[in-house]
Amino acid sequence: MQFFTTDTHFGHPLVTVLRGFTTFDPARSHYTDILRTEGRKAAEDWAKGTTLESGRTFRDMADTDAHDRAIIDHINASVGPDDELWILGDIGYRTSVDHLKECLRSLRCRHLHGVIGNHDDWWMTDRPARNLFVSLEPNDTADIDGLGVVNLSHFPYREDLSYSWPDDVAKFSGKALPFDGRKLLYGHTHQLSPAGARPESLNVGLDAWDLMPVNAEQVAAWFRERRHDPAPEGERTTPSIDMPSF
Repeated sequence: MQFFTTDTHFGHPLVTVLRGFTTFDPARSHYTDILRTEGRKAAEDWAKGTTLESGRTFRDMADTDAHDRAIIDHINASVGPDDELWILGDIGYRTSVDHLKECLRSLRCRHLHGVIGNHDDWWMTDRPARNLFVSLEPNDTADIDGLGVVNLSHFPYREDLSYSWPDDVAKFSGKALPFDGRKLLYGHTHQLSPAGARPESLNVGLDAWDLMPVNAEQVAAWFRERRHDPAPEGERTTPSIDMPSF
């Protein structure tokens, strides 16, 4: 089985806090209550606001060990040793290379593929790190039953970068793929829903899938449902309406 995920952000204090893994809510209970009753954006805003109001840094308030264990456990609960797992970028940030390697080695999957995100360029020049992957490319493709060949990128299509953060067009136009009619699996935006800016795009980021990887059957089913219930002609879904408060 093929699985897809992105934005694991191992060791990254800001993302750890926004996902509710904090020293001030160690059981993640208050975050989970807000998440259940008010939605993910409200939970993220609470965690970020509490950190800023404390006068301390995100590194002080983030429980990155708990975050990283949760992401690894969630992946290992779904992905078997003989499955294929694609991580579409931003593997980790603001942590050591050794820690990132340890996190990847903790994944049970023996067939690990990667796509380079905006925090990942250094992987291409680190041979021992690169060797943890079967493949590691700036962009790639996968053949999914029922869909055929789909594009894999960390970024939304180049034409859709303006639907995430305003400066992404200037920063990442050279890295994002141009729209070619194919379906696209992507991440980067940390948006809170799977829907991309166009019907051909699906966000497989952890934040949109309850911190779980997405399997090929889920991907195919999502596109089937989107085809049967398309947006009106000329209308595009804008993920910016549920973007986190980075």
